[in-house]
Amino acid sequence: MQASGVYPTADCAVAITHLNSPISPTLSVCVEYRATRPCRPEGAHCRSKPRAVAGEQEIMEAHAATRTGHAPHWVWAWSSILIALSCLPYLVAWAATPVGHQFTGLLVNPLDGHSYLAKMRQGWEGAWVFQLRYTPEPHAGAAIFLFYLALGHVARWTGLPLIAVYHLARVSAGLALFAALHTFVGRLTEERSERRRLVLLASSSAGLGWLGVMVGLFPIDLWVPEAFAFLSLLANPHFPLALGLQLFLLQSVLWPKEGRRGWLLPGLAGTALAIVAPFALPVLYVVFAAHLLWPLWSRHARDSAQEVCTPLRGAWKAALSATLASLPWLAYDLLVYTIHPALRAWAQQNVTPTPAPADLLLGFGLLTPLAAVGTWAAARRRDRPALLLAVWSGVTLVGVYVPIALQRRLLIGLGVALAMLAGIGLRHLPRSVTRLAVAFSWLGIGFQLFVFTAGALSAAQGQEPAAALYISADEAAAMQWLSTHGGDAVVLAAPRTGNVLPGQAGTRSFYGHPFETIDATTKAAYAEAFFTGEMSDATWQMLRERYAIRFVFVGPQERRLGARRLPDGLVPVFQQGDVTIYRVP
Repeated sequence: MQASGVYPTADCAVAITHLNSPISPTLSVCVEYRATRPCRPEGAHCRSKPRAVAGEQEIMEAHAATRTGHAPHWVWAWSSILIALSCLPYLVAWAATPVGHQFTGLLVNPLDGHSYLAKMRQGWEGAWVFQLRYTPEPHAGAAIFLFYLALGHVARWTGLPLIAVYHLARVSAGLALFAALHTFVGRLTEERSERRRLVLLASSSAGLGWLGVMVGLFPIDLWVPEAFAFLSLLANPHFPLALGLQLFLLQSVLWPKEGRRGWLLPGLAGTALAIVAPFALPVLYVVFAAHLLWPLWSRHARDSAQEVCTPLRGAWKAALSATLASLPWLAYDLLVYTIHPALRAWAQQNVTPTPAPADLLLGFGLLTPLAAVGTWAAARRRDRPALLLAVWSGVTLVGVYVPIALQRRLLIGLGVALAMLAGIGLRHLPRSVTRLAVAFSWLGIGFQLFVFTAGALSAAQGQEPAAALYISADEAAAMQWLSTHGGDAVVLAAPRTGNVLPGQAGTRSFYGHPFETIDATTKAAYAEAFFTGEMSDATWQMLRERYAIRFVFVGPQERRLGARRLPDGLVPVFQQGDVTIYRVP
């Protein structure tokens, strides 16, 4: 092989060398090398000494993957394995469905899962503005939760059940996440073994949740899915999609594309992330700023042999495009949650505090110390992209202790960033440490699968959780009747039934969610008092008139509370098995 020269690139980020193939004189391949000197003005040559090349075949494969975006077969095989594992607990829960019941299709945090179905149902009904279906107060809609509204429209257009579209979106988002992860890692490191290690760790990382449970703690790798790739895939569609968009946006700024794609794609991705998970954006803004201002902070960058010649003009375009496209959505969210009475009341209840430090540390397990080693290694070789992963991690860990209502939400993607840094750190440690890290990650994944599968089996055996995994056939028939005859009427039911009704029947619940029901604590107490027979006639008259309650749902959950003494005048309009729906005159 013989180099034919060094050519200028549009972004002056790399030196490009043509290698003539000894197999065919007409076959050549472009190989990108990191430049070892700072960039000259655009249009000038980036001159640097290329690194040694292992072999032409590897060069061709690596370049083809980089240029076309095609992932090697092992990436798709690995992604398929993780997708299958994420579906396994759902399949077990479905197979274990008790006789006379049906599986709702939700497993991880079903309390919120039913609210996602309620949002999808609004889209299925044709809405493009969101309303709280878990509260009886009438209110105007707002253009939020458009992702789930859009999934509802997809269900209506395709004729598929809402839960089928939900899981198809979950699987598709998982594939998008793994594709974005592979592409990002492919730019982060040139070594094939390190790429594989980073992809494996970042896609399947977990902490020491199993150990925390043994000592009475509740580590976050069991209940904060947005922080981890696999757990997010196990939970819902929007978390893995948000993680994939985070990686795509960071890649778009670190390694910007040429031409229109350099600003158009980041703008579209920024808009999508603002719609899907707006709380993921503030940390990214800080990382963008750190990257763009890096030359001002690094005095010796021009003399570093490892420094990448960053195409700052392209980076500025990508960062500004993503920021300007997403900021209006953030401003709109802030506005509606401030001035919209119903959404303001919801926001005041929607408090997600940072987990306890012990739960945080055990939740990330070995990733934290290994990421520290990776940060040290990146600092030594002045690897800016890797150091920006450390900035991402550091800003997140500081941000979760800022006194805001949504502290925990800022953890989104942190496990992925730490895992990639850990993979870089493992390069400088004995192989036994790598084996240990992988083993503990897979032990954590296995424990997650065990916890959710065991929970489904317990629910199937009658040990009912607070949120519904299964509903009886009679409840399903009653909810189908309500979907036909109820419209958006207010239905009074037990708290657990109230959580299911908006997604299954499209009605509004008097109480059904601790955040999405306005004045949730008071309404939950009222609902329980009604069915236990402790509510006075005067209180009942006040509630039915103030909140326009039209139906009372009496099924298994209501009978468990008592449901022995119902107010006079209720008219039964549906009855099947142990479920009766009463109309309130």
